Amino acid sequence: MKKIVISSVLAALVLSACGGGGGSGDDKATNNAPVPAVNVDAQGIYSGTDANNDIVTGVVLDNGTYYFVHVNEAANTLGLVQGTATASNGAFSSTDAIDFLPSRSVAMHGSITASYIPQSSLNGAFTSARNGSTSFSTAYSTVYDQTPSLTAIAGTYTGAGATFRGSEIVTFAVGTDGAVRGSGPSGCSFAGTVKIHGTKNVYDTTVTFGDKCPNSGQTFIGVVTVNGNALIAAAIHADRSEAFVVAATK
Repeated sequence: MKKIVISSVLAALVLSACGGGGGSGDDKATNNAPVPAVNVDAQGIYSGTDANNDIVTGVVLDNGTYYFVHVNEAANTLGLVQGTATASNGAFSSTDAIDFLPSRSVAMHGSITASYIPQSSLNGAFTSARNGSTSFSTAYSTVYDQTPSLTAIAGTYTGAGATFRGSEIVTFAVGTDGAVRGSGPSGCSFAGTVKIHGTKNVYDTTVTFGDKCPNSGQTFIGVVTVNGNALIAAAIHADRSEAFVVAATK
């Protein structure tokens, strides 16, 4: 896989914003995430920025699992913060956050402490042993409240895809039956599924890489969000050792 074109990532993140990084260092995670809380009232799709001038967009699911994609145009970097959180009475907390940085093949363990207003905002900081505290500010997107539909999100999206093994421009095609297929110029391909997650406009995804990929046979599980022509896919390996991130448009 080759260097990504960061402008394609920004296009997806900016479109997704419309609608209506103390841990254990840079080691890869070997532990499974704890069982998340149920019906977290901080659930939703959020978009905003952080103190590193990254554009940030992502989702907090109803079970407390979250995926936040961040991109920095100046540094040409694309990353994902993932973990599970507890949230109640405006307090959002996560002790198992990992900031996956594909460009450096780094997984920074850390924590998130934040405050939220349901269906309005989520603001706080990601703290890691290596980089200290990075604040972020995000706003709720009403895209989350739209009716989910595989037919509505079906199509072929093109944009940036990245894992620890490399990055390149990829296609990410979603069928009306939920089938997923994608590939890049290197010959690396992947296939999987998307399924509606509950009653909100977010989708569960499972993707497995083909035999021409550096991570051949590996499966990543996560989420897909779509707003109009913009798609973001964020998934992690079962042992949380690395992530697969796609930000694309059609």
